[in-house]
Amino acid sequence: MVTPATNSATDAVNNGVLHTKLDRIFSAPAEPVETVSYSMEIATKDDFDIGQLKRLTPQPVFCALPWILDDNLRYADDFLRAPTLQLTSQLRQAQYTVVNHVSCYNITEQQLDGLLSTGIQNLFVIRGDTVHGDQKFQHSAGLVQYLRSQQQQSGRPKLTIGVGGYPYGHHQSPSKTEELRYLKEKIDHGVDFLLTQTLYDAESFFRYREQCRAAGINIPVIPGIYVPHSYRHLRVMLNLTRITLSPTIDAAFAAHANDDPEQFETFAMEHFVGVLRELLESNATSNDPIKLVHFFSFNKFALLQKVLQKMNHFFH
Repeated sequence: MVTPATNSATDAVNNGVLHTKLDRIFSAPAEPVETVSYSMEIATKDDFDIGQLKRLTPQPVFCALPWILDDNLRYADDFLRAPTLQLTSQLRQAQYTVVNHVSCYNITEQQLDGLLSTGIQNLFVIRGDTVHGDQKFQHSAGLVQYLRSQQQQSGRPKLTIGVGGYPYGHHQSPSKTEELRYLKEKIDHGVDFLLTQTLYDAESFFRYREQCRAAGINIPVIPGIYVPHSYRHLRVMLNLTRITLSPTIDAAFAAHANDDPEQFETFAMEHFVGVLRELLESNATSNDPIKLVHFFSFNKFALLQKVLQKMNHFFH
């Protein structure tokens, strides 16, 4: 087990540097954009192997760690004992920049203060799928607002905050207009970047980004890519995210439902390499180019490396 060292120089460098990294990436001239950076989500599971992470070429701009509802709050008396914070420390010591998810689910102001006291500065704020009527933060906008107010009052270093976007629509939104209005209000509380839910086609991203811009949302919109390693896992992910695929894409994946693992992986990789190629080739003519792509890895580092190699014209 790694012993957290929240006040070390390594932590300070790797925690606060994200704002500088993002500024460098997104403040660069819009055209031409030939090299694209990437970030990735890592699962806090026993199959995580930091050696595999270190062998990825190129290396990610940051690693995001999801918030596990039933786990993190069990350690509210000392968040540093939580597996997610243990992995955070391990990654920081290996010189990785870490973004920690934080959920509204049952978290209190006192617990948030305790989480911030661990030295965390990079946060991805989510509402969470489970909401209790008596919890303090009913929506992620309130959590963002509280985090910014605490930062200003306490004199802590600047937080870098990201939130999620829903190109296929949020299942609880009464309309796309209402969803974007709420998103704009949340971002105005002090959000630095918007990361989309898993994408299955490029057109949905372009349409969503255009809608965001029309709504006055001008922060970076980062496409989120998930390459499923099995048909079963694809269905689990779709159920979790409550995304309904278009009939064409759904049928294409269903045709490979009974493939052996290698055959399915090959099909899935080719599909998402095609999505990536369509996304990134648009940079040649766009005045709003994509400069950062986020991968939901589920610790399938070998699969991610294959995707990066096939797209090495962009990721290098």
